[in-house]
Amino acid sequence: MIYLIGLLVSAASLLLQTWPRFRNRLFGVDTWRHLAMADYYRRKRRDPTVVFDRYLLPEPSDYPPMLRWLLSFFPRRLLERSQWMVSPAFDFVHSFLVFVIAYSFTGSVWASVVAQAAYALAPIVVMANSSLTTRPLASLMFTGLMLTSLAFIATGTWAWFPASLATGTLLFLTHRMALQALVVVTIVLSVFFLTPYFILSAVGGWLLAITVSGGFYWRVFTGHLAMLNWWRRNIHNRFAHQVRGLPSKGQDSADPVFKIYQAIRKAPFVAVFSANAFVVFPIVAAINQALDFPFAGPVTWQHEFEFCLVLSLGLMVAGILIRQIPALEFIGEGERYGEYGVFPAALVIAGLLSSVDPAWEIALAAAVVVVALLGGLAPTIFIQCRVVAQDVDRSVTPELLRIMARLDSLEQPARLMTIPLALADAALQFSGSKVLSTDSSLGHLHHYDDFFPVLQVPITDIFDRWDIDHLLINTNYVQPSELGLDKTTVALQSGNFCLLRIDSGKDPQS
Repeated sequence: MIYLIGLLVSAASLLLQTWPRFRNRLFGVDTWRHLAMADYYRRKRRDPTVVFDRYLLPEPSDYPPMLRWLLSFFPRRLLERSQWMVSPAFDFVHSFLVFVIAYSFTGSVWASVVAQAAYALAPIVVMANSSLTTRPLASLMFTGLMLTSLAFIATGTWAWFPASLATGTLLFLTHRMALQALVVVTIVLSVFFLTPYFILSAVGGWLLAITVSGGFYWRVFTGHLAMLNWWRRNIHNRFAHQVRGLPSKGQDSADPVFKIYQAIRKAPFVAVFSANAFVVFPIVAAINQALDFPFAGPVTWQHEFEFCLVLSLGLMVAGILIRQIPALEFIGEGERYGEYGVFPAALVIAGLLSSVDPAWEIALAAAVVVVALLGGLAPTIFIQCRVVAQDVDRSVTPELLRIMARLDSLEQPARLMTIPLALADAALQFSGSKVLSTDSSLGHLHHYDDFFPVLQVPITDIFDRWDIDHLLINTNYVQPSELGLDKTTVALQSGNFCLLRIDSGKDPQS
């Protein structure tokens, strides 16, 4: 009966994450790439000779395969209809796990529910589950790895080492950013606890990932390094418009995501706290322990509490440094590191609630409520409304589907370029076009510089180089006149999307 409470909170969390998708079922960008590749995995199981030839850039995929492999066991049409539930389903398990672990440590239903609510209301968690990506599964795998490491700290026995190897292997095969977060926590935990366990489990998991994948993970890993190198070269254009380049100071935009990015540029570190305001409680706990304040006493699970405290604070500090130091920006958005610290931060809150001095109970409860409302629920709902529910630029709308139908009516598959680039992912799933994009980090490194993140050459040069016969643009993002294409034939205008036929001297296809 007690665990039913945790399931109910997980159900409420799932509803919070999915309500914008009741209105906008086809929101997402990476979603369509993952579904297209899952379909390829599905077809390849039936016919090993099948090749994926939908990308015009000639580089093989080097993306971690785990999520796509799992998705490939479900029918294509079922996934297309229910993709909006996949990430929240993974997080349902993750949220319930917070309750289970918190209750096993504290024996307090109240503390466990509050910890679970703190996890569920962290904006970074809610937004990570707004579309189908690898992040929710990776976050669950990361927590699994950290729990095996925590069990080692609590028991001192290396019997947990095989479990750490297994979960680490799955993590490496799921998501690249998780590897970067793991490097941070491996260093932090090794220094704090003075044990080689964390380094050995990370390296062992890395080697096992290469082995069990038949060497494919080595391509993933080298591609990961290539992607970091590509961002190191292009990080100055992280927030650039693909055609207009970097915005000038004070330049405005109707795009809510662009507005958020502009605000973050003014005080980068704020993004880390905005993503998970509950991290203030691990800070309070650390100060309390360091200065021996009477705010909260030791808990019966002190080793586990310290582990969670070090883990959450280590990821928070790493995120702040990455956001604030320009030379480190290329290794990822700092708040993404903090995403992996939401689980341990929630357990720290459970520890505080179960050990707080009675004189401070009301103050602590009030602080949790204030942070939950002002730092969690309010910004989450605001962002969901602006970025997800009302979106027309990162969603497959009826207008865009009409464009896809036109592309599918061509006698030969279109060789399609898109602006913005993200439209290529939708074209993968909803048309038979071959797109100017890639699933390869080496593809970024070798071929993207001319047109992404900023167009560097006349667009006609891109057309000639890749034999492009159609261009799809979002006119909310760019107008044909900005590309010097005033006289190009419009094949179809549908809402804010425009399909242009490129005359390259070949026989027209439509």
